[in-house]
Order: sequence, then C-alpha cells, then structure tokens
Amino acid sequence: MKDVSVSFAATGMIQAANIATGLLAARLLLPEGRGELAEIMLWAGLIVEFGIIGLSDALLYRAATGAVSPRSLFAAAALITVILSVILIAVGFVVEPLVITDSARTLELALAYLVPFIPLYLASLFAATIFQGQLDIVVWNLLRGAVALGYLLFIGLAWWTGHATVAGFAIANLAGIGISLVVGLVLLARRGWIGVATDRQTLHGLVVYGAKVHAGELLNSARQKVDQALVALWLPHAELGLYVVALTVANGPLILAQTLGNLAFPKISNQAELGGKAVVFGRYLRFTLAVTIVCTAILLPLNPWLIPLLFGQPFGRAATVANIMLIGLPAAGAKILFMSALKAWDRSLVIVRAEAAGLAAASLSLVLLLPSFGIVGAAWSLVAANVVAAAVMAVSLQRSLGLQVLTLFRPTADDWTLARDLLRRVRP
Repeated sequence: MKDVSVSFAATGMIQAANIATGLLAARLLLPEGRGELAEIMLWAGLIVEFGIIGLSDALLYRAATGAVSPRSLFAAAALITVILSVILIAVGFVVEPLVITDSARTLELALAYLVPFIPLYLASLFAATIFQGQLDIVVWNLLRGAVALGYLLFIGLAWWTGHATVAGFAIANLAGIGISLVVGLVLLARRGWIGVATDRQTLHGLVVYGAKVHAGELLNSARQKVDQALVALWLPHAELGLYVVALTVANGPLILAQTLGNLAFPKISNQAELGGKAVVFGRYLRFTLAVTIVCTAILLPLNPWLIPLLFGQPFGRAATVANIMLIGLPAAGAKILFMSALKAWDRSLVIVRAEAAGLAAASLSLVLLLPSFGIVGAAWSLVAANVVAAAVMAVSLQRSLGLQVLTLFRPTADDWTLARDLLRRVRP
C-alpha cells in the first residue's frame, strides 16, 4: 500500500499541475490558440505512439521479471532511442505536411517541435520505465512528476518574459520533458545502471515482446486519438480547443486509473503463480472502478459551472461535451487494467481484437455523428469506443486465461482493509 499511497500523492500533484497548465493555456491562448497548440502536440505524439513498437512495455516487462540487468537494459534503450528518433523524425517530415494544411505557420511550428520532442520523449520515458520495472516507485513518480511541474514552471517563465504564445508553450513542454530526462540520467548513474554494452539477445527479446504488444498499443492509440485527429482535420482550431478542454476535464481521473495500471503491470508480472496474479489483478481492478465511478459522480454536476469558472466563458460549451465523455470513464478505467493484466500474462496479442473493435466503433460513430453534431458527436463516439473496447477485452481476458472476470468485480474484506490503510497514509 505504500506504493499506492506514494503514487496517488504524486498523481494528485501531477493532476494539479496539469490543471494549472490547462487553465493557463486556455486563458492565455483562447480557443483558437489552444486548438493550434493541441494540433502541434497531437501529431507529434501520434507519430511516436505509432512508431515506438511497444518497446516501453517490453522494457518494463524485462525489468520487472529480472530477465535482464538494468545496465544492459539502459544500453539497449539508448541504442533504440537513437535509431527510432532518426526514423520517426523522417516520418514526421513526410506526414505532418499532409495533415496540417490549414496554416503554414502551424506546420512550421509543428515541425520545429517534432525534432527535439521525439528523442527527448523516448529517452525520458525509457529512463523512467527502468525504475518502474525495478519497482523503485518513488523515483518513477519523481520522474513523471518532473515533466508536469517542469512544464508548469516554464509556462510561468514564458508568461513572465512576455512569450506566452503557442510557440512559448511548446518550448515549455519540451523543457519539462528535458528536466525529467536529466534527473533520470543522474539517478541512473548514481545506481550504476548506465551501461554502453548490450547484446543481440537483449535487443531481440525487447523487439519480439514489443512487437506483440505494439499491435494492441497502436490500435489503442488510434482509438484514443482518432476523435481528436478528425476534429483537427474537419473543424476549426477553436472547436479543437473546446474539445481538448473537455477531454482535459473528463479524462483527468484517468490519470489515477493509469497510475494503478502502471503499478499493477510489474506487480502482476512479479507473481509466479496464476492464483497470485489473479488476486493482485482483481484488487487493482476493483480499486480503479471505485475511483472512476466516484470521480464521475462528483464531476457531472460540477462541470456546467466549474469549466466556465476555471477556463473562462469562451469555453462554456466544453462542459456539455465533458459530461458526455464522463459516461464512458469507468469503462475506460477498467480497460486500462485489462490491458495491464494481459501484458503481465504475456497475452498482448489478445488486446488487438478488443482495440480493433473499439477503433471500429469510434470510427463508425465519428463518421455518422461528427458532420451533424460536431464535437458533441465526437464525445459520444468516445463513449462508444470505451464501452466496446472494455467489453470485448473482458470477454477475451476470460477466454484466454480462464479467469471468471465477473468475480473480480466483487469487493472482498481485504479491499476494505486496504482502503482504510490507504486513507490513513494519505490523510494530512
């Protein structure tokens, strides 16, 4: 429970920083500028997610199982970062001019952001993943928190120096990732985990595991971002700005679910027996559902006045969109835990079918709803995608592993004990 309480405390801090950066971006850039910033970051992020070929999960799995030493994993990750960065930057210079066609200035900023973003993001992600796999949860939380706090810090610096522009926000984001990378490298060096020599077997193992994971991860990324991509392509920047603010609010609680999923993955992997894996998985699944249901119940009545109050009246329409998205929040949280369990059991290919179903549901509903209903239709497509993907994944999980998934949703006496312990730990 110490890991959970530390991670929840860090997640609370990260969420507070994310809210602050979101508020500043909305108020300083307004819907048009907020949408332009979102488009710049969207395509760079998609290029990385589509091209990373599951190597972050592979690194985490190898570290958690103790199959490879941290020094060898670092050397392999460093080599992979260099190779992937060259390839993905080249891909970005081909793809971004095809999708960013509304403004030459936006395209110029997007390409300038892409070049440093890819190596910085990959290197910082892999550094944090090594600590996560070694179950050094405090350092892992420190590194992921450094990105959010660094971004906020540099946004403040940009505002103070009169550079609170779309370009200034993009540079601030890069600086936040850079801080996390520097801290990660220092801590890796202090533990003696920085190595330069790896072997073909380590690289082969990472690539093979990553390739199995990647199909599901790719479909997951496509399902999560297809709505934003189509809004960016079909609607004005201002509409994308409203949609991104709604996503920020509605998906805010998912950072808690993602935190639990990130904790569950190495801990399930670390269990030697099927029964032990099922117990750990069930506990984290129930915890995730409880968190997402409570957050949904709190946010639904608050959003209509909270969003205009925090982000400004120009973003008032985002409240309706956010409340629609909240309907699918528990399903999205459950899906995150299903994915963690399947990857921990090395059944990553099972994820593909569920993500394909979710992507199909999202794409079909977007085509039907977006032209007539705009961002409201996009929000309903997100709900449909989350529900379909979670349902298919639960069935696949039961068939693949023989688990009785419905029984995992039933609270146990241990759950109440652990919840009380957690409350005592986080209570001021």
